[in-house]
Amino acid sequence: MRSLFLAINREFTESKSAKWAVRLYGFAMKKLLVLFIALAFLGTSSAQAHQPVELLPTDTTAAKGPLLVDGTISFAIRASFTKAGEKKGFRAQLQEGDTLNIQYLIVDKKPENALKMTQLPTLVVTGPGGFKTTMKLDERTKFFEPFSQSVYFYLGRYSSVAKSGVYSFLLTARGKAAVTLAVGDKEIAGEVLRGAAPTPTASARPSASASATATTAGYTMAQVKANSSEKSCWAVIDDYVYDLTKWINSHPGGPGSIISLCGTDATAAFKAQHQNQSKPAVKLDSYKLGPLKK
Repeated sequence: MRSLFLAINREFTESKSAKWAVRLYGFAMKKLLVLFIALAFLGTSSAQAHQPVELLPTDTTAAKGPLLVDGTISFAIRASFTKAGEKKGFRAQLQEGDTLNIQYLIVDKKPENALKMTQLPTLVVTGPGGFKTTMKLDERTKFFEPFSQSVYFYLGRYSSVAKSGVYSFLLTARGKAAVTLAVGDKEIAGEVLRGAAPTPTASARPSASASATATTAGYTMAQVKANSSEKSCWAVIDDYVYDLTKWINSHPGGPGSIISLCGTDATAAFKAQHQNQSKPAVKLDSYKLGPLKK
């Protein structure tokens, strides 16, 4: 009799444990499903990280502020203000045909997220050829930024084709606030110059070797062939020599589209890739070194 009772009790206990195990499994699966959905949502609404640059109290004009040597590289310019009338600025250098990309953002926290658009700092951008624009704040799009693990709002975006030269950005506060300006879109390391560091000119070109010195007669094919790598990529197109090194990582067709042209007369290949397209031709012109010496 006692053996029968123990057997029944054991069966009941095992049955009860099994039920609890099923319940726990179901609960765990629900939690995992919720986590998966949350991660999927964050993945679809996240933005690319930008290199942070903090504007200092001494950066009261664009000329006194930092210079982004390549304005196509992504930077997050952060500016904090304590009172109305305060100014902070910076500069960004661009080449002919580059894209000038600007995004105006605030973090989703007080006091910024409670301020009206008219209470946030104004942004005026000036550039070569008399260019001038005032940033319009005309949206409020929330997104998650993974680098800082913060939620932001897009308040305004601007994009246009740039001219060669330095663009100046000046923020003027209307009260206490902190904003972030995202400039550029290439996710690679970029250089920032401050203080007495020399400002690069719009026509400056990296010299890949001692043989890269320009002459009035132009460049030889031997010089072009000597610069046939990813680190220094020259090519001939329509009897002109171009330094395409900077285009390798930003070409929409991928690095291979440019690397295949390095050290060659790429006239036919370039035209085949970009036939009847005006934008690549404008971009190409910004990399021109000079005529091919024959």
